[in-house]
Amino acid sequence: MKKLVVVLLASALSACATQGAKVDPDKLGQLKPGISTISDAKALFGEPESSSRHQDGTTTLTYGFSSTTTDGKSLIPIVGGFIGKPTKSSIDYTMLTFDKSDHFLKWSDYQRN
Repeated sequence: MKKLVVVLLASALSACATQGAKVDPDKLGQLKPGISTISDAKALFGEPESSSRHQDGTTTLTYGFSSTTTDGKSLIPIVGGFIGKPTKSSIDYTMLTFDKSDHFLKWSDYQRN
């Protein structure tokens, strides 16, 4: 009975933490090269995590999302490493590039799981 209580408590301790907001790939299609502006992008996706103006006059808006999931069973002393699942982390960055007049050029993304 005691073991069951420990396992149930450990399962309840499973945690997931997220930061940022994922960029919806379907919305990326709404940005039109040469037409859409930085204001349009902010209206679609909100404020970016960062904004960089480059020497060539282009601007990059960066949107980032990260998540971490921990299995509570892995926190049980001694046996946690055997019965729990490893912690999973993922990051997803989407970069939107705009020309000197703040019109959309392209987007790119980086993902790591």
